[in-house]
Amino acid sequence: MKRIPEPQIMSPTEEAQQYHDMDHGEVNRNFVTELAVGPVGERIIDLGCGPAAIPIEICRRFDSVRVMALDQEVEMLEIAKREIDLAGLLDRIELHCVDAAKLSDFDDEIADVVVSNSLIHHLDQPELGVATAVRLLREGGRLFLRDLFRPASMEEVEALVGQYAGSENELAQQLFRQSFQAALTLEEIREIARGLNIDAEHVQMSSDRHWTIDWIKQ
Repeated sequence: MKRIPEPQIMSPTEEAQQYHDMDHGEVNRNFVTELAVGPVGERIIDLGCGPAAIPIEICRRFDSVRVMALDQEVEMLEIAKREIDLAGLLDRIELHCVDAAKLSDFDDEIADVVVSNSLIHHLDQPELGVATAVRLLREGGRLFLRDLFRPASMEEVEALVGQYAGSENELAQQLFRQSFQAALTLEEIREIARGLNIDAEHVQMSSDRHWTIDWIKQ
């Protein structure tokens, strides 16, 4: 099945609210739990932070960290700011409205850890997003990127949508379906990683619907 970039089917405000209303709690908690298995430094960058659920969860797990949370959607960041305020973490999570694949104003090697959950499939040029993450990471720092993978057929897509979004409304299911269609296969993300000197062993399937890059920059 060929990759199909995500279409814009609603206003940014509606899409941000729809995403926020979907139940990502278990996925976000698992992301941070698996992040905690390896080294976590004090300066973390989250690329494509959305409504900031992961930065909030990270700060709750690790007392000393500060998170720079980046997203290009103003509407999403407005939700994020409210959630961060409610969590009492405005002093530890810094929001920036920027395109995660175009961070030329940000210096190299400024983060101990760069994380991202479900950003890469949104990008027209996924390789730029991964390359930016590597550039921002200091030597010895950790890259922890996760996203959906693209199944081989629409039948497989529909099975995953039914399994993981069957209780959501039709619009949420359509967004999930389009995310699978826009995602990368494991071999595609491994090819991007190889171009950045990340060995394939650090790019693995981490669930029946996700791949993960977990790598220490040398």
